[in-house]
Amino acid sequence: MIFSEKELARLNRSCPMLGGVKLGNKLEKLEKGELETEVFFPIIIEYEVTIGAASGLEIFNADAPFDFEILDVIIQARGTVTGGTMQLKGADVITDAIVCATDNAIDRAGTIDDDYSTISKGDTLEIVCASGNGIAGVKGLVTILAVKR
Repeated sequence: MIFSEKELARLNRSCPMLGGVKLGNKLEKLEKGELETEVFFPIIIEYEVTIGAASGLEIFNADAPFDFEILDVIIQARGTVTGGTMQLKGADVITDAIVCATDNAIDRAGTIDDDYSTISKGDTLEIVCASGNGIAGVKGLVTILAVKR
């Protein structure tokens, strides 16, 4: 067995982001060849925007490493700028305009378009900024929660 009983118990307590999956039990079944369903682990992608731009802030530039679906986007503003927003864009716009206007404030996507939220291997994923006065002032830490597809 790869994990001790104590380690399995710890894994089964799990992270809330795993949606109640008893990870230890799944890994034990996987080791024995008894796993009947796929287990999806969250993928967290972080990108720091240090100078806002209306285009060209590419997380992946035609080089996404695998297929994944975006489930949530969280932005922590790292500057103050009137009317600052950020959006994720793939083949088309994925999220609504997420507020990024007040230093230290955290906001998240209100909508995610399921027609565009799956990024295929080799695709581009970028951040688009907007502002009422100076796009360059839109700064923030973008955290994307996704799962492999």
